Amino acid sequence: MPQQPLSEDAQKELQEKLQHLVNLAFEQGLLTAIDQARKANDPYLLDAFHDVLTDKLYQELIAQHKLEELK
Repeated sequence: MPQQPLSEDAQKELQEKLQHLVNLAFEQGLLTAIDQARKANDPYLLDAFHDVLTDKLYQELIAQHKLEELK
């Protein structure tokens, strides 16, 4: 079953939630952010957070020299 695209308001809300989780990951740790994402009981949010973690957050950690880039 194909997913319907999110409305503009829903996309904005999702982006705000994702930004909060990313901030939380940097301020209180990744496990805390993951735990909060799971507690939201929103599979769409959890999937989007996973995407952010595997792309944006990874690149940010490399830029801050907290991770070495995998080759």
